[in-house]
Amino acid sequence: MFNPISFFTPSPIMCRRAIACRRMEWQILACLALILSVGCSRHYEDKFSRARPPVFKTTGRVIWNGEPAAGALVTLQSQSHNLAASGKTDAKGEFTLTTWRSGDGAVAGDHAVSIENVVIPGYTSEGLPIEINVMPQAYQDPKTSGLNATIKTTGPNVLSFEVTGPRREAKMPAQ
Repeated sequence: MFNPISFFTPSPIMCRRAIACRRMEWQILACLALILSVGCSRHYEDKFSRARPPVFKTTGRVIWNGEPAAGALVTLQSQSHNLAASGKTDAKGEFTLTTWRSGDGAVAGDHAVSIENVVIPGYTSEGLPIEINVMPQAYQDPKTSGLNATIKTTGPNVLSFEVTGPRREAKMPAQ
């Protein structure tokens, strides 16, 4: 005989499905709220960002012994501000400098330049990377590199650096 009470009583399987659907609904709502909050936000300027000196788009290229210096870190240290801009070279040896935000450039004026090309030949027993700069030692310090750059407030700032010297060996130090 038909029992109307048992007909409307959900089975355990139906309860699990309902709970799973509710969870999915909440997850979808949370994702939508996150997307909307990020998408609708705008850059917030505070007193510190307004006090920053302006930066100017700067790109460049590093050539090492006639070849593009892939993976090198180029750093420009400003002579007039206590600021540095840096950028990593790609496979063609090209880089874009960053001071505050990715690719924004460097402050105007004269800069001392350093270039490093760090490789990781292995790891310590604690799992920490062993970093070795394969670029000639003189280039890693802006005081000894002999490289300088001037960033202008007008026009494109395109830098080019020629680096010479033997590649230092990237071998694991004796333990």
